[in-house]
Amino acid sequence: MDTDRRLVAVAERLFAERGVGAVSLRAVMQAAGTNVAAVHYHFGSKQGLLDAVLRGRADQVSSGRDSLLARLSGADVTPRDLAEAFVRPVVAVLDDGGGYWVRLVGQMLATGDDGLAAIAGSFAERNADFVERLERLSPGVAPATLHFRMVQAMHLTLHVLGDVGRTQRLLNHAEHPWNADDVVSHLVDVVTAIFAGPPDRS
Repeated sequence: MDTDRRLVAVAERLFAERGVGAVSLRAVMQAAGTNVAAVHYHFGSKQGLLDAVLRGRADQVSSGRDSLLARLSGADVTPRDLAEAFVRPVVAVLDDGGGYWVRLVGQMLATGDDGLAAIAGSFAERNADFVERLERLSPGVAPATLHFRMVQAMHLTLHVLGDVGRTQRLLNHAEHPWNADDVVSHLVDVVTAIFAGPPDRS
């Protein structure tokens, strides 16, 4: 594996396990078997390394969502269609070995970490596309409400998929052991409910 890719992979794991603030460049360098000069040569700084970690998988999520959204057209699009398009690309990152990335982004989002600026623009563009489609499904609902739903869907998706095993441990019992597919399916159900909003009480 090339030095830059090895540094990104090691940093992704350490940042997710310990938190970005608790990981020094020296720790990344030692775990990757490189020297400090290599980190500065490829990334310039710790922030540059973090940006590289975040952007790599973010591009995969964005392209996956773009692909799924492109298939959704016409009046028959449902909240569940949008929930699938929102959640499944993150699941694909997990399946591709990106569990540490999902956990890291979820942790940074939960703490309001400014380091997410590297991918904020890309996510904002995709979120705007989802909000536009939600507006068609929920005419009359305030844009601020739809943005709130998007943010909650994002928090939930990253929290659950950032540690699927934790969710399984919380829910497992003898009569119904939960597997990863169960977790994802139920996550899509809940994101669907978030996108759909409360039932009409009129």
